[in-house]
Amino acid sequence: MNLLSFKEMKKRYDDGEDSLDLTLEKWERILKYSKTVFYLSHFQGILKASVVPIFLCTEYANQCRMCPIFSLCKQGHSEDWTTLMRVLQAYAIAGDLLPKDPLLGQIEIFVNKLRLCREEIFLKLH
Repeated sequence: MNLLSFKEMKKRYDDGEDSLDLTLEKWERILKYSKTVFYLSHFQGILKASVVPIFLCTEYANQCRMCPIFSLCKQGHSEDWTTLMRVLQAYAIAGDLLPKDPLLGQIEIFVNKLRLCREEIFLKLH
């Protein structure tokens, strides 16, 4: 499974797929890919994939606080997001020299929190 590119995400979004589902899939793919990487270039690819824009930002551009993942993001200023980005940056610099457990742990925490955000939206709608 490849990482989700902006081009693929945009096409699927334009075809009517839900922006939250696409965001979750983006991070699930990053997690799955992270379990198989070995080379520094792979870790750099993970960092690049992590900053691929999501369409939730477009949908909630002037209403960030209403976004279903605002608590995780806070316009890029949440502790969750900052910690994840710092870990991804460290692995993009020295990932092939570092144990993978801290990387996988941070990504897994983030994916689980995204899943909780999605579940909360489902509960509110039903």
